[in-house]
Amino acid sequence: MLVTVLSCQREYTMKPRIPVLIFLLLLLVCCRGRETQRRKAYASLDTVIRLYESGVDTIDAELLEPALAWFPSKGDASTKGRLWYHWGLITYYRDEYDKAIVSFEKALEQARISGDRHLEGLVCRAMADTYNQTFNIREDTIHLRKAWLAFDAEEDSLYRAEVALRLAAAYLNARKWTRAETLLQECLPVCLRSRELCGIGMTVYASYLLNAPSKDPELAARYLQEAEQAGQPLWDDKLSDLGYAWYLTGQKDRAIRLWDSLARLHPEGLLQLEYRQYNRYRLEGDTIKALRLLERSAVRQDSMLRIQASEAVSRAQRDYQEAVAESERLVVAHERERKMMVRVVALLTVILFALMGFVFWQDSRERLDTVRQALEESERMTKRLAEAEHRHINKIESLKRTARNREATLEEIRSDYLAMFRDGYRRLGRLFEDKQFAETQVKTEAVLYRRVCEALKDIDGDSKGFQRLQDYIEDHLGHPIASLKKDIPSLGEKDIRLFCYLVIGYDAPLIATLMGVGKDRTIHDWKNRLVTRIRRLSPARAKLYLDLIR
Repeated sequence: MLVTVLSCQREYTMKPRIPVLIFLLLLLVCCRGRETQRRKAYASLDTVIRLYESGVDTIDAELLEPALAWFPSKGDASTKGRLWYHWGLITYYRDEYDKAIVSFEKALEQARISGDRHLEGLVCRAMADTYNQTFNIREDTIHLRKAWLAFDAEEDSLYRAEVALRLAAAYLNARKWTRAETLLQECLPVCLRSRELCGIGMTVYASYLLNAPSKDPELAARYLQEAEQAGQPLWDDKLSDLGYAWYLTGQKDRAIRLWDSLARLHPEGLLQLEYRQYNRYRLEGDTIKALRLLERSAVRQDSMLRIQASEAVSRAQRDYQEAVAESERLVVAHERERKMMVRVVALLTVILFALMGFVFWQDSRERLDTVRQALEESERMTKRLAEAEHRHINKIESLKRTARNREATLEEIRSDYLAMFRDGYRRLGRLFEDKQFAETQVKTEAVLYRRVCEALKDIDGDSKGFQRLQDYIEDHLGHPIASLKKDIPSLGEKDIRLFCYLVIGYDAPLIATLMGVGKDRTIHDWKNRLVTRIRRLSPARAKLYLDLIR
């Protein structure tokens, strides 16, 4: 009888171990599966990195899918940053610039979290390339400067020099001579010691010497020729600059032969060559040929107008993409919490079965109460997770509504810029009609001069011309002048006139001429006082006006 009781007790005590063994087995399988996914993710990311380091640009997006499936919710910030950076490169080389910007924004966020300055510099440089492809010159320059500041370590000196050259070229295009000179003086010694950057550095410095107010065409020609000898090919634009340097140093026949050969290579026309030849005819006093080149360049204003219009549109698109990226991050967070809830429920279920076996084994009322408490805690946790899920869903819907509102604003901006674009071409058409009419008259130049003077009455500075300019700004930019007068009633007539000239992009010398002021410095002081008064407004109102005059 005693043996029978003992055998029954042994059989009863062995049965509760089965749920525990099943739980341990499932945990082991889950851990092994997660480790396999982690190894695949790291392997795919390392493969893509090695391919880019070896110079391969066209990479199949499927190579990075294991890493994309693993790292957005796992891994350290540095690894996530490298993942989004290389995914951004893949989409960039596929000309999907909107997706590339979103990926680079995520990479930049992770790089700053991890403190990886080198990765931050790479990401900012890639963002500058992307904005350059969409003709957003302002954002291109901003991110080049961020990359230049990020590459501030000794081991990143070549990266810093390369970005400094690109930033100096951007400053040259914007005619910011002092900033360009400062950057070139800093980076040129590093470039001259590098085989890859030596020729590029000399060509950029030659452009500065040829375009800055303190020109040195002889030194510019020497740098361009030395860059070619160092292995840097001189493309057509640089050859046009070389011809202009020769022309300014007195080698006119040599420059004209070079320009003629470029003209034969480009019968459709070369913008930089026409610009340099226009300077030549202007210096020689041949106004007829200079005017022909000017007319031909006016035909190409289509691309310039598109670039100027696209900058504001690109900024609106970037804001929209940032909102989309934020929505995606919330979706990922919601999915992570949902998976965590499933795991918690599964784990609680396994623990529940183990506890039930333990309760049957002990046959104790106290253990049954513990199980009830665990179930109640599970219900409360499930309820809290459901509430959190509901909050996240509401936040995502709010972000979607914000994105739709921004998209509507973008459509309004596009409509306004289309109207400005068409109005600019109507003005060009009227000027062309005046030119055609002048050619039928006896005194062509006098008639053309009078017609051009009539066409330029809008910027002549008189009260009627300024009123037409003010009406044009009010009609096309959403009545900013009326809003500014309402926000700052103490503004005088000169302040309003200065605001209008800054909105349409006039520089300080032209504004000084129109307002009858002898010094550019006075205009800069007026502008600073106007900006100071605008910044005293609320941030949203101040940003509205500052975006128009910058």
